[in-house]
Amino acid sequence: MTNTGTPTALDSRHWKLGVAAGMASFLDSAAIISVGLGLALWKSHYNLDVWMVGVLSSALTLFIAIGALFGGRVADLFGRTKVFSITILIYALGTAAVALAPNAVVLVAGVIVVGLAAGADLPTSIAVLSERAPAGAQGRLVAFTHVMWTVGVVVATALGFVVAGLGTLGITMIFLLLTVLAIATFAFRAFYPAFRELEAESERRHEEHGINAAVALPLRTLFTNRSFVVTIVLTALFYVFFSLVANTFGSFKTYFLVVVGGTDQGTATGISFVTTLVGLVGTIIFTRIADTKWRSRFFFAGVAVFTSCQVLIAITGGTVLPIMFTALVLYNIAFPFVGEALYKIWTQESFPVNARATVQGTTIAAARFIASAFALVTPALIAWSPSGLYWLLTVFALTSGGIGAIILRRVRRAQGAPFQEPTPALVK
Repeated sequence: MTNTGTPTALDSRHWKLGVAAGMASFLDSAAIISVGLGLALWKSHYNLDVWMVGVLSSALTLFIAIGALFGGRVADLFGRTKVFSITILIYALGTAAVALAPNAVVLVAGVIVVGLAAGADLPTSIAVLSERAPAGAQGRLVAFTHVMWTVGVVVATALGFVVAGLGTLGITMIFLLLTVLAIATFAFRAFYPAFRELEAESERRHEEHGINAAVALPLRTLFTNRSFVVTIVLTALFYVFFSLVANTFGSFKTYFLVVVGGTDQGTATGISFVTTLVGLVGTIIFTRIADTKWRSRFFFAGVAVFTSCQVLIAITGGTVLPIMFTALVLYNIAFPFVGEALYKIWTQESFPVNARATVQGTTIAAARFIASAFALVTPALIAWSPSGLYWLLTVFALTSGGIGAIILRRVRRAQGAPFQEPTPALVK
């Protein structure tokens, strides 16, 4: 599954497609962070209670899950390229509704639409990218989508810091910007000629190997193949436990710093921004090693660091600002090497081209459904015991690391051999 030799060269068309596909991750993370930035402000502006705050954050994650579950399969059935273009326009409608919401009902409805669209776009965009990637370069391009995810966090956090003094107007401006970016991404995806060239090249490669990539692998075939089922279960569990930690940090770190740490909105957003830059550097480094043996070697050290940051917050209860800053730095050092980027690569390398969106969507959905339920009660958990919450996250981080170790052993048993597409009889 990894290339231990010289990675395959990529031309500018592949990296531009990486940007176009990575915008799904950018807009997903930007929405998550922006909703997180808005929670404390919306709570005051719309006079929301603690449970309604949980509903807002939970609704985004829940409907990302629903969108991923159905969007991935729809893309495999009716055309990944078509869904690749349509979902981004739906996202723009949702962000516009959030930006202009006159009341809490419209706000929640807009968040739901954003979630559905972002969820459907995530597995589709990753599958489109990996399908068009040359052999030996899939890991870097898929990992690059996580660079875009982190850029989305950085940009949204930076914007939150800039507009922190504007109250709800600042959040409105952020969501209007996301609307404009989504429309621009649609135009890039739909009309850039080089993307059609890459699509034609990938179709020729599949035809040479007797693969009909346009016909979705039957669900019966997918879920009766023991190797596929074991890989689906392992990657889903890995991503579930990682997401419980990552979604809590992404959605609630600003809220936590304000409500528990006693900082103001501007200080909390500034801390988030500075520490997230560390994560961006890490994701860039991971992209460079994603097609090499080093991606596995960095994993175990990353798990240790990832766990330690939860322990620091659990011990101090989140009330000591220097410790919180240190924990956020450690989190951002570790997460590029232990979580979502690895999960995406493992999925794309382990399944045939006409099932990747389906599998990625299914496992994304599983993780986001569970993270959504957890987000619903997270504000109440913070109110009950900040330390208790982070001891629980410590358990989640260790569990994710343990499952990842099992996956890595399976990869090593395969002796680094690349995934072989099923025979034509299986995929046609």
